[in-house]
Amino acid sequence: MEPVDLLIRNAAEVVTCRGAPDGVRGPALSRLEVIADGAVAVRAGRIVAVGESARLLARVQAKETIDATGRLVSPGLVDPHTHLVHAGSRHEEWEARVLGRPPGLAGGIRWTVEQTGEAGDAALTRKAIADLDTMLAHGTTTVEAKSGYGLEPERELRLLRLIRGLRHPVEVVVTYLAAHVLPTKYAADRAAYVARAIETVPEAATLAEYCDVFCDPAGFTAGECRAILEAALRSGMRLRLHADQTGRAGGIQLATELGASSADHLEHAREEDVVELASSRTVGVLLPGVTHHMLEMVPGLSTGRLTNPPYPYMPLLARQLVDAGARLALATDYNPGTSPTLSMQAVMQLAARLYRLSYAEIWHMATINAAASLDRGQDRGSLEPGKRADLMIWKVPHHGMVINRFGTNLVDTVIKDGVRTTGPGQ
Repeated sequence: MEPVDLLIRNAAEVVTCRGAPDGVRGPALSRLEVIADGAVAVRAGRIVAVGESARLLARVQAKETIDATGRLVSPGLVDPHTHLVHAGSRHEEWEARVLGRPPGLAGGIRWTVEQTGEAGDAALTRKAIADLDTMLAHGTTTVEAKSGYGLEPERELRLLRLIRGLRHPVEVVVTYLAAHVLPTKYAADRAAYVARAIETVPEAATLAEYCDVFCDPAGFTAGECRAILEAALRSGMRLRLHADQTGRAGGIQLATELGASSADHLEHAREEDVVELASSRTVGVLLPGVTHHMLEMVPGLSTGRLTNPPYPYMPLLARQLVDAGARLALATDYNPGTSPTLSMQAVMQLAARLYRLSYAEIWHMATINAAASLDRGQDRGSLEPGKRADLMIWKVPHHGMVINRFGTNLVDTVIKDGVRTTGPGQ
């Protein structure tokens, strides 16, 4: 008998989300491996075996056993796009949007920048830790966290240091959002601001793994973003992009040309962008929480006018991306303005309702493909021997029920690196 630290057995289903380390695409996206009466064996924080309970019970001897009868077991969820560290709420701005009224003073990215700048390091850290607690309780075991609410280089570096200093069971992947929006004082000299961002890249590279930019009509041009991203590449950073959210600015093309790990948002992708993304290694990250919160699922509501919407029809775009063979992931885009949700569960549920994606597609996008967008698909995102033992036990017996239901946290137990971090007795 092979000794193991932990055996989870008798699961109604084990969903492995097994796929290539660089993600699942094409027809494979709709083929989800499900093991009935399944089991997972763990040793030293790594998965050593996955299969039917009877086979594993005959093979291993466990120090600890969890009986998962009547419950689902899956990989931990991976959230590859968040703005974790910030202060302040923008609920007043959102109500004004709902009612078609002007947003008032407590609104916009610059307002969040002001609130974040006024908050102390301890307060920002406490809030971030509390948010990570909530993410973990809802099944997220790896999360990407960006700066971006400093704008000034020294303030951005402050946020990177705070993110890097977080200590929590959820693994936090750090990203330097070098160009988010243009500070008002640089309105007449954009080149000076871009130059300052580039000057900050070498120091940011000591704190962050990725560099991100907002390549969008509401942010920065493709040329401005290229200059920053090429500096990041020279400093050894990997790349991510906010691409073409409010309009087409060449962000998707720039991401694929520079070999970015991800291009996120994509709302204004055109047919040629879809083809470009599908033929690249770049993962397209969809953000249904933004579609939902910004009222972009109903024509005209995001602007308070019942007219044609200023955005594409996302169910059609999502299906075009899937059918073209693009690698796609899901993320919360947790932030106070456009997507104030901490729950990847909620995102999975919204992806079905708003984008018309199947259960199998959604599970792959929230696990192995999300991990691939963070260049970690070889290490997590699926239940396979050798990978980190990041997994969950759910309160439901079928993987479809996680997405079919909504409004309730369905997680029973979260196990991170083989250690039970939430659940009974924790």
